[in-house]
Amino acid sequence: MVEILEKPAQEQQNLREKLENVFRNMFEDGCQAVEQLDDQKFTEHTWTRENGVWINGQSSDNTLYIDRALHQGSVFEKVGVNYVAIEGLLPPGMTFQESGALGTSEADQMIDKKGTPFFATGSSFVIHPRNPMAPTAHANYRYFQIGDGTQPEYWWFGGGADLTPAYLFEEDAVHFHQIHKEVCDKYDQSYYPRFKKNCDQYFHIAHRGESRGVGGIFFDHLKGSNLEELLAFVTDCTKALVPAYIPLVEKRKDMPFTEHNKQWQRVVRGRYVEFILTSDRGLRFGLASGMVTPKSVFNCMPAHAGWEYDDQPAPNSAEAMLREVLKTPREWV
Repeated sequence: MVEILEKPAQEQQNLREKLENVFRNMFEDGCQAVEQLDDQKFTEHTWTRENGVWINGQSSDNTLYIDRALHQGSVFEKVGVNYVAIEGLLPPGMTFQESGALGTSEADQMIDKKGTPFFATGSSFVIHPRNPMAPTAHANYRYFQIGDGTQPEYWWFGGGADLTPAYLFEEDAVHFHQIHKEVCDKYDQSYYPRFKKNCDQYFHIAHRGESRGVGGIFFDHLKGSNLEELLAFVTDCTKALVPAYIPLVEKRKDMPFTEHNKQWQRVVRGRYVEFILTSDRGLRFGLASGMVTPKSVFNCMPAHAGWEYDDQPAPNSAEAMLREVLKTPREWV
């Protein structure tokens, strides 16, 4: 049974504004928290799409696409942030399953071979600190609907947040997971174990046999009979990023480190790049559908990454401990 959303035009517009505000607030609040720790400010680039090509500038229609970047700050080596509220047509003949998206067989029933109207909004953060003792964080939350607002629509939420340390401090992983578990438990006690497992499975680098990091939560195709209740849950998830992550950076940003530590951080970041380019289904869908600019993709990459022919860490080292955890995900809370 395909679930649909039918609302009068004014209600539909009000809902759209509410959705956009949730993700725009995540975008602005997260950027503010990052800038408060650093001596650098974000630069901003606004994009619009004309004749299938992304160009600089703000669209005259109901589309807004913003990239922000912070490079070589005192605390953060590189931060890539994105906010989007975009409507358009899916490419003719494109299906979600063919593009590699998750859980979308029902949605494919509504795909028009001539092009299907859609609306999507969301925000994404990838934060790479300078100090290798401070972890990288990723958070992305989004809403997607099929339809132009005048016809019955098929909709869902997706997203999550996860942590990628170069050096594992167990209390950091526990804190990050605890904050997200509390949000999940407020709405449904089955959410955290489900979404934690989803995260471990999704952010897995199959050709390495390793997770990308120590996990968090991840969900896709989250839908139901009550959109407002799910929006409240996702809203609280977006608000969890700052308290779950920023205290970890404050705690680790001034710790001493060596060139060896920095080199290991580059190896871990190399794995991060591998995941994005080889395993991220959301990225493939975003590029195939035209919802994501290639510049946004590379804005999220680390400033420096490294690869070694045989990067096995020394036995019983801190690096070896991390590698073991990445091969066998733990329960943190």
